[in-house]
Amino acid sequence: MYPFGKELLGIGLLALSIYAGFSKAPWWSIPLLALLFTAAYIQSKWYLWSTLFQQRQLKLFQSFLVTYLIQALVVSILYSIGWGAALLFG
Repeated sequence: MYPFGKELLGIGLLALSIYAGFSKAPWWSIPLLALLFTAAYIQSKWYLWSTLFQQRQLKLFQSFLVTYLIQALVVSILYSIGWGAALLFG
């Protein structure tokens, strides 16, 4: 992968979330996008998550759930920004 891969992935995910709201995609796209955001977050912080995956304790599942809920909130906000932009410019 070239040097700007992670940055482009992050910008692409942000743009995809805003576009989903702008195009008025169904609400169930928010949990699916939140999974992508969670996977990208875990990949970017792998040095922290690798020990959790090796131990496979309850803390792994709790950390994943908290991270997923936070990412779902972020996606919801971005989706709402896109939805609002569509109302303003549409």
